[in-house]
Amino acid sequence: MTDSNDSEQAAPRDWLALIDDHCDLDVAFEALQGWNHFHSDTYRGRLRSLQLRPREAWAFFDRAEARYAQFKETSRNRLRRYFLKIYSFENALIEQSDPSITFSASALERRIQEIESLEPVDSPVAASLGDVCRGLLALHRADYVLAGRIFESLIRTSGDRKTDEKTGFYFAAAASSRALGKEAEARRHMEDACLYIPALESKFNMGYFAAIASAIYRLWDREEEAKEWSEFLHRIVIPEKTIGIFSERGKRIFERSRSLERIFLF
Repeated sequence: MTDSNDSEQAAPRDWLALIDDHCDLDVAFEALQGWNHFHSDTYRGRLRSLQLRPREAWAFFDRAEARYAQFKETSRNRLRRYFLKIYSFENALIEQSDPSITFSASALERRIQEIESLEPVDSPVAASLGDVCRGLLALHRADYVLAGRIFESLIRTSGDRKTDEKTGFYFAAAASSRALGKEAEARRHMEDACLYIPALESKFNMGYFAAIASAIYRLWDREEEAKEWSEFLHRIVIPEKTIGIFSERGKRIFERSRSLERIFLF
């Protein structure tokens, strides 16, 4: 049911299970019908973004931002707005994955500025996601030294974090190391990331990262490992349409990286 604008709740209870366990983004989207919090719109945008539909995502993100001032100024809502900015950066990066457009870092830089304009939030997870965005911007500016420094720091400080939260750090660190010619270090980071995947708590994250692993190994001309992770993706019991989304993400990483002649990770 719909909650009033004074409510802190933005989605049904156990809503995340529709993503993490059932891996059905359409069902998760439909489950938000009637929910009226500004963060409900953030969730809608995030779902469309994960489906690689960035134009639709912007409509929801813009509406969430426009409605933020209508809600109570609480620490929770400030944190939610921070996540809105994180997801907006990711959506801008998804737009740049389209091979039909000319890559531009300026759209990413603007989204980073929006993140940095907000007050600091008291959330280690949110703060690390802000660092991930800064690291990805450095990666896509081809500033591999800075990118590597950011992701190595995230790895060092994430020892007690859930593996679902830190697997991506290793992929980005591997990409940075490879670009700097640090082959052994890149292989080690990839191996660490891939060791985590089968043990992740979220089936959605298993598929998400398996597709990334397959794409990176294809770029490195390691076809056997690429095939292994592609097959792993198809062994996860998730909807075929979700497998299709993950496969498309992997395809874009591969094709965009080849066209730009550098790693493109998102």
